[in-house]
Amino acid sequence: MSKDHEVVPLLYDNDLEVGSYESLPREEKYLDEHEVPQGRHLGIFSTTVLFISRMVGSGIFSTPSNIFVSCGGNSFIFFTVWLLTALFAYAGLYIFLEFGYHLPRSGGRKVFLEHSFTHPKLLMSVTVACYSIFSGVALSGSVVFGKYFLAAIGYGSETYNAGNTSKYISIGFVVLATAIHGISVRSGIYIQNALGVVKLMLILMMCLTGFYAIMIYDAPTVTQWDSPFFSFQDKSAFSLNSLASAFISAFFCFAGWDSVHSVTSEVKNPARTLKISGLCSLAICALCYTLMNVAYTKVLSYEEIANAGPLVGSVLFKKLFGAQVGGALMTGSVAVSAASNVIVVIYGISRVNQEIFREGYLPFSKVLARNWPWDAPLFSLLTCALLTCTWIIILPSEGSSFNYLISVEGYGNQVFLLLVAVGLLLFRRQKTYQEHDNSIKASTLGVYSMILLCTYLVVGPFFGDQSANKIAFLPPYEVASVAILLSCVLFWFVKFIMLPFLFNYRLVSKTTTLSDGLRITEWKAYY
Repeated sequence: MSKDHEVVPLLYDNDLEVGSYESLPREEKYLDEHEVPQGRHLGIFSTTVLFISRMVGSGIFSTPSNIFVSCGGNSFIFFTVWLLTALFAYAGLYIFLEFGYHLPRSGGRKVFLEHSFTHPKLLMSVTVACYSIFSGVALSGSVVFGKYFLAAIGYGSETYNAGNTSKYISIGFVVLATAIHGISVRSGIYIQNALGVVKLMLILMMCLTGFYAIMIYDAPTVTQWDSPFFSFQDKSAFSLNSLASAFISAFFCFAGWDSVHSVTSEVKNPARTLKISGLCSLAICALCYTLMNVAYTKVLSYEEIANAGPLVGSVLFKKLFGAQVGGALMTGSVAVSAASNVIVVIYGISRVNQEIFREGYLPFSKVLARNWPWDAPLFSLLTCALLTCTWIIILPSEGSSFNYLISVEGYGNQVFLLLVAVGLLLFRRQKTYQEHDNSIKASTLGVYSMILLCTYLVVGPFFGDQSANKIAFLPPYEVASVAILLSCVLFWFVKFIMLPFLFNYRLVSKTTTLSDGLRITEWKAYY
């Protein structure tokens, strides 16, 4: 096995703008320099499975309770939130497709932002990289898997809400998912696709559940279906703050539309593949979500929805199909769906982590970026697993902690989605963008609409009662997210600005090719 060796000294330094295209052709720079040893092995089916598995995970079976309560039990506002979220997800998908067409490499929003915001030098690259590492967790899916698994095998709510049993199960599955992808890339993809087929069956089950609830089921009690469509069940629970929380939770259910861009370097013909699989997956998920939400409002009362929390899907299935079929078979299917989601999320996050470690910003990046020991990025996978397990241990066991972690994840994503939308407008002004064909282009109206919505979701949570936004000793979710962001900015300032100034040295990057063919960047101090 050959030793690591440097191939490009002084690839770029403080005198060269980070994120510029330099003089290299687009194909050479992005389809050669940024290739990964795994190669391009993901076709339309695999990317569609990735999209669907990422979107249809735990969200639609866990967040509708929080969304409905945040809307004050108003069915009109509830369905309007879902409709607008689907439309904005479509707009956001095209923003990412346009970016991905011009920058066809793994990394997703990090790659897009660092090519849009080039000043101050390295600020955006380092900030997004650090935040992506710290927020790169598979929390929601693993938590829901633990709870639904216990519910499927017959344990009561006191076990998965008050005890730590579901936590142990969640941690155990995170470790298993890490091992699956860490031992073999292709075996991990095979298992991922196999679970994706189960996910497609679950989607069919969701559609049939919705049709059954609408056409056949006759609720024995008064439900939302019997209440005036525009009326509130609890108007005191509705505010601009709660509406922002509802949108963030709904966006969480559609969050997978941007996930596959994290592994673009492994996608065959990424422009065509991502466009076809992305649009089809989004349409399928939007239809299924609509049918499931109709089922929730027709079958369950406001009190049942509010009290169910993240297990609202299980409550629905039990009421529709009884304790045996609904409580075991259907709830178990949701657990499998959450498991598939965890495996896909860990796979995607590990590739983002690897791209970040390749940039060399963080300590021990050279080691953490390696495909070792089985030609898979095991250290990147372990980083995601360690952070996920840490959060699972820290968070209280009660149901409200689930809503908190969803909001923490969602708030940071909205900040970066806002920056990506603004960044696309800036990116379009660059000379290199104008020199290439623009066969994939997002609607300008959609871009500006996304900017307006994201601005509201970033600012809105700071207004109104903050007690609903925090849990236990943890600060409000928006404060926690902003604190993490600021700590990332502080890291950039200390490492790349303050220390070089105080000790009079320059940080210069060098590109090194590892023994497995992976190229990484190392930063050296020159006095």
